[in-house]
Amino acid sequence: MARQAILGLFDDASAAADAGDALKSAGIPESDYNFLTDVPYPEGALGEGMERHRLWVWPLLGGLVGLIVSLLIGSMSPLAVPMTIADKPILEMPPLSVICYTGALLGAILFTVVGLVLALRPNISNRLSDDRISQGMIGLLVNAGAEQGSNVTNILNEAGAVDVTNA
Repeated sequence: MARQAILGLFDDASAAADAGDALKSAGIPESDYNFLTDVPYPEGALGEGMERHRLWVWPLLGGLVGLIVSLLIGSMSPLAVPMTIADKPILEMPPLSVICYTGALLGAILFTVVGLVLALRPNISNRLSDDRISQGMIGLLVNAGAEQGSNVTNILNEAGAVDVTNA
């Protein structure tokens, strides 16, 4: 099924929100359209759904990996070169706990950076854009099927779009 990108530009936030509501009532899923703006509107102000993310998985996974790696390194190093001094045990928990804590924090920080880079990578699959979006206009980008193209264009024009571009 061929899909086409349609970009509608709006001067007014309420007109863009009305266009989003009209698209939703026309049966176009929310995953097929996106609001583009440089103005910091609160999330959900234009009628779009709250976007779910799983960024919390990265620090948790990184902390676990860092803990395991530091536990292995911190316990294997004294066992590889055993040096007993005054009948003290080779492997002590207080120094090992500091190493494990530091390793878990380092792993969590590194994995968080990796997770942010992967989560915030730009979407370069769609090249339809307009410079007027960075000048205060609101863009409504719709990825519609070929049979829905004319209907989406009519919805955007009726909602008050200044310009509608098809790709």
